[in-house]
Amino acid sequence: MVSSNNYTISIGSGHSTGFGTVASLKLNHKKEEEDKVVVVKDAKIKFHKVKLNEKRTVQGNWNDDYVKKEVIEVSNKAIEKNVELMNRYRLIKFNMPSKRTVLYLKNCYMIDYISSPQRFQGAGTKAVQTVLERALADKDTEGRIVVNAEIIDGQSSPAGFFYKLGFRFVDKSMNDIMENWLRKNIRTEFPKLTGIMYLPKQHINKLMMYGRNF
Repeated sequence: MVSSNNYTISIGSGHSTGFGTVASLKLNHKKEEEDKVVVVKDAKIKFHKVKLNEKRTVQGNWNDDYVKKEVIEVSNKAIEKNVELMNRYRLIKFNMPSKRTVLYLKNCYMIDYISSPQRFQGAGTKAVQTVLERALADKDTEGRIVVNAEIIDGQSSPAGFFYKLGFRFVDKSMNDIMENWLRKNIRTEFPKLTGIMYLPKQHINKLMMYGRNF
């Protein structure tokens, strides 16, 4: 979840909420040994490593670099249950596929929260850049970062912050909304969108260079 009170940004534990997002991320909530808290110029950021072998399933429009696809057999029991439901509620009948494709999240870093004393001063950006540097140095993650943006103060969402840095929703319709907002160049009234966001590989340079003066 995310809040912008005093520019405290807290990232949710992985369950998408609101606005009809098709994303989902099933996480193990036990404390991870890989949890890290880093302080960068008064900004504090917490993140942990997600591992492929934990088989955390996701949905939505992910870049292939972020997910491993696995085709699994649909059990006869599951097929029979769906047929029973269709008969009971007189639903339109259709033939269920015997196989389905499951997406597993690859090794990546997940941001849990960011806190910074004030907004628009670049401290939060530098904190995220620090996580990216670690993700790039980690041969397992290769720069992959995921965040779950949620509203916890009832008023604001961190979607605009992360979108400007190069993160994208796994729901394409939300990215269209964000792009329209960005073209208007509005610093306030961030779109109150929530859900899973990730950093596409092609946007790594954008994040690394964001806000840097040469």
